[in-house]
Amino acid sequence: MWTDTTRALHARSMLALPTDLTDAEWAFFEPLL
Repeated sequence: MWTDTTRALHARSMLALPTDLTDAEWAFFEPLL
């Protein structure tokens, strides 16, 4: 179930598109490219 904390951690409202990556997400995937 979503809590206020997890909802804030996974919020995508600040991104231009729902599929955009945050800096933290990009940092995770960048070494794999």
